[in-house]
Amino acid sequence: MLRFLLIAAALASVATLGVMIDSRATIAPPLDAQPEPRDRIFAPGVVEGATETVELRPQLAGRIVEVLVHIGQRVDKGDPLLKLDDREHREQVGLAAAQLEMARAQLAQLENGAHSQERQQAAAEVRRHQARLKQAQRSWERIERLRRESAVAQQQADDQQSEVETATAALEAAQARFALLDSPPRADEVRLARARIRAAEAELQLAEINLDRCTLRAPGPAQILDVNAQVGELTGPAAEKAPIALADTSRLRVRAFVEEYDAPRVQPGMKAKITADGLPNQEFTGQVAALSPQMSRKILTNDQPGERLDIKTREVWIDLSAPTPPQTANLVVGLRVDVVIESPHEEPRNP
Repeated sequence: MLRFLLIAAALASVATLGVMIDSRATIAPPLDAQPEPRDRIFAPGVVEGATETVELRPQLAGRIVEVLVHIGQRVDKGDPLLKLDDREHREQVGLAAAQLEMARAQLAQLENGAHSQERQQAAAEVRRHQARLKQAQRSWERIERLRRESAVAQQQADDQQSEVETATAALEAAQARFALLDSPPRADEVRLARARIRAAEAELQLAEINLDRCTLRAPGPAQILDVNAQVGELTGPAAEKAPIALADTSRLRVRAFVEEYDAPRVQPGMKAKITADGLPNQEFTGQVAALSPQMSRKILTNDQPGERLDIKTREVWIDLSAPTPPQTANLVVGLRVDVVIESPHEEPRNP
């Protein structure tokens, strides 16, 4: 009997433990439950101009001879910022211009043909050689008759025959030169001369482009943010530090970095508030203007209690409601700010 009671008690204990385990499993939340969506999206951000900061480097390597701007200066499109030593490139422009002038003169000479004076001289040469040949032929005929009568030596007759051949060759050369001066230019010669002109024009244009590249110019309206150039320094496209950095600060905006969980909920037109630690009594407003189509590595944090330390963030650009001074007089390009984007509440989605 005692043995039966012990067995019953053990079975009851096992049953009770099973019920408790089942109850705990029923009320435990799923491991993949999503956090409740927030009505506000917090994100760190940075103040930017209408354009991002642009670092300018000369397209040619050279020595700086003049720095024309200072930090804070405003410039317009095409304004010179600094100049490189351009003496070599000026000489190349002069050489290319001379070669172009020579090519054009050759074409003009070819199309215009020889001067009338040259043609008259060539015709006179033809007549002179004709007379010389005629005289040589008469002398040869006379000596040939005397040779047959044994009145002159054979050597004298041979010499006179050579004179006839020499006069004939000279006449043919004079006639060929006259025909060349009197004929129009050949089509292939004209094409070659025109091709030489196009090549010379291209050489001149390239030389002028390189000369212009010796002056670093502003790509558009902007404010100089940094100058790292000294007269006498060498710089170029591969310079480690850009000599000039600028941005269009006529209108300011904010680039925010929204974390992964909130990134899909951000939409253009959402309202935003911007604050900065250095401006405790000021709050700026704006709205989402553009979204990056991709996620990128997180580079800024705002130390907010609700901030998630996601690896990836989505860049969001916010246009300020008052993007120009005096409202933005205290905002500085590059200033780190805290951004709060107002988001309509959404029901959590089932996994």
